[in-house]
Amino acid sequence: MDLPSPGAMRWTAWQKVAVIRAVRNGVITVSEVCARYLLSEEELSVWQADFDRSGLSGLQQKSLRQRRRDNRQRRPTKQPPDQ
Repeated sequence: MDLPSPGAMRWTAWQKVAVIRAVRNGVITVSEVCARYLLSEEELSVWQADFDRSGLSGLQQKSLRQRRRDNRQRRPTKQPPDQ
């Protein structure tokens, strides 16, 4: 399994998938990924959730505005109490 080289980079969706698969297959641990790529566990968890939810397209770069819109759409709406 080919992992991306460590160092500053702009992540592609395919590179994120390679890291997610490596973690899930036991090739590298979460802590090793975080140290090697200077990621937080939270960021890696977001990648995994996005991949589980939407596959490769879920890992493509999104603007902050798009992420906020997506999060609002996923939240359940509050229903007014019955009168």
